[in-house]
Amino acid sequence: MSAIRVFDFKQALTISTGTSANKVIGDILLENIPGSTRAIQANQRNDRSGVDWWLEMNSGDFLAVDCKIREDDPKPKFGKDDLALETWSVVEKKVVGWTLDDTKRTDYVFWFWKDTGRWCVVPFLLLRRAFQINLEPWKSTFKVATQCTDRRYHSECVFVPRREVWAAIYKLSEGHSEQLQQANADQCELFAATA
Repeated sequence: MSAIRVFDFKQALTISTGTSANKVIGDILLENIPGSTRAIQANQRNDRSGVDWWLEMNSGDFLAVDCKIREDDPKPKFGKDDLALETWSVVEKKVVGWTLDDTKRTDYVFWFWKDTGRWCVVPFLLLRRAFQINLEPWKSTFKVATQCTDRRYHSECVFVPRREVWAAIYKLSEGHSEQLQQANADQCELFAATA
């Protein structure tokens, strides 16, 4: 079942880039992303490519973090610990949502619930793949909501329990490859034949 919420983009951008919250977000990222040495708030041009923060790493490389700020934490109110995963950014034009968008520069997604201070960080590439694989079952199982932005267009999210997201990511972290097994057997045969 889909609920529609009216959303003001400029107001949300101001909320997500508020200075007091951002200092805390930068500190949390530095404390919890191993090897990070400096957190730099990205400029607004980076927002379209999925970057709100740059993390400078010991290696000299930079990681990109996309922040998702939510006003209300559903966990204390409803007992639901879910992540809002966007399916459509602009429903009317069939513009794919950030969670499915393979053009995003994002390395990590950071959720922050303002009313409780709770946060969650997830590796984006694995999240995107898990969402691609599980999109239809998750849409048919979990809450889907549409919001109207600036009364001009609609976006759509599915609210997936955090445990479900991590379980799907965990499944992606292992596998079985008959091709690798066969390549190893072939290499062993070749070595035995030349020995």
